[in-house]
Amino acid sequence: MNGSPPPVASNGQVDRAGPALRQLRDDHVLGYGDEANEATRRRAAWRQVILSRARRARHELLSAWAATPPGQGQDRWGEEPAELILKAKASALQRVSAWSWLEGCYQEQAWLALHEADAQIIEVLPAEELLARADGILEKARRALGGEDPRVRCIQSLLCEAAPSESKLRPRLAHLTRATFDTLDDKYAQSRGYRNRLIRLTSLASAGIALPIIAGRMSQLNFHLADAPPHARSSRLVVLIMLFGSVGALITAIPPLAKANGVRNPFSLPFFQLLLKLAMGPLFAIVGVLILQNQLISSLQAAKDLGGLLVWATLFGAAQQSVTRFIDKRVTGLLGEVPVAAPPSKPATAKPLGQPVRRGAVAS
Repeated sequence: MNGSPPPVASNGQVDRAGPALRQLRDDHVLGYGDEANEATRRRAAWRQVILSRARRARHELLSAWAATPPGQGQDRWGEEPAELILKAKASALQRVSAWSWLEGCYQEQAWLALHEADAQIIEVLPAEELLARADGILEKARRALGGEDPRVRCIQSLLCEAAPSESKLRPRLAHLTRATFDTLDDKYAQSRGYRNRLIRLTSLASAGIALPIIAGRMSQLNFHLADAPPHARSSRLVVLIMLFGSVGALITAIPPLAKANGVRNPFSLPFFQLLLKLAMGPLFAIVGVLILQNQLISSLQAAKDLGGLLVWATLFGAAQQSVTRFIDKRVTGLLGEVPVAAPPSKPATAKPLGQPVRRGAVAS
C-alpha cells in the first residue's frame, strides 16, 4: 500500500511472516545476541528459566515455519504463539515490586503465556514432528494428571494405533497440553499462596518474640536460678533463652528439609518453612521455661542453674515441631507429584501421520 517492497528472507525469498513472527525471529534477547545483557542482569532463577523456555519455544516455532510449505493466510501463520512468547520474555525482564512479588503477577503472566504458546505450537507443527512431541507431552501429563485420566488414556490409545490419525491426534494433544499446564499452574498458584501464608505466620511469630523482651525490660521475670547474678537484667536472660530455643528449632528443622524432594518450585517453600520454625522455636522456649520454672507442671523438675535452664530452652524450642509438622506435610504435598500408572506398550513400528499442515491451517 505504501509502495515499499515486501521484506526479503535470508534465503532470498519474499518474507511473508507476520510482524510478531518477524519480531520474534529478530529478537536479540531470545536470539542469543544480548549485547546489553538484559537477560543476564536479571538474576532471579525463575527469570532465567522463563527466558530459556522462551528460546526453546522460539526455535520450535521458527523450525515449524521453515518446514511448513506456503499456503493461504501465511501472513498470520504463527502470529499468536509468537506474541505469547514475546509477552513471556517481556514479563521475565520486568522489574518486580514487593507487592507484585507477593502476588506473583509477572511470574503468572510469563508462565501462562509460555504454556499457551506451547499448546498453540502443537497446532501448527509439521506432521512428522507431532509424534515426537506427543511422547513428551504424554509423560508430563501422566505426572500432572495421573495415568488414569481419560484424556491421558485417549492419547495413549491413539499412539498405540499403527497409523495414528493426525486429525484426531493434533487437537486432542493440544487439549491435553492445556489441561496439563492448567493443573501445574494451579499447583504453582497454591504454592505461592502457601508461601505468602508462611510469610504472614513468620511475621506474627517474629512480632511475638518482641513481647517477652519488652516484658523483661519492664519488669523482673523471676526464673528462680540459684546462680543468677542479682544485677542481671531479665531481658538479657530472655534473649538467651530464645537463642537456645532457635537452636532447638534448627535441629528439628533439618530432617524435614533434608527429605524434601528435588522437584523445582519457584517459590522456595522449604526456605520459608525453615524461617517459620526458627521464629516459633523462641516462643516455645520462653513459654516452656516459664511453665517449668514456676512448677505449673508438678511432674517436671525446675532447673537450678543457668546451664540446666538453657538445656530446657533447647528442648522446648525443638518442641515447635509438634505444631509445624502439619506445615511439613502440607509442603510435601505441594511439592509432590501424582502417581504415574504404567503406560501400555506402544508398537515398535508406527506409520507416519498424514500430510503436514499448511501455514494458516491451524486446528481449533
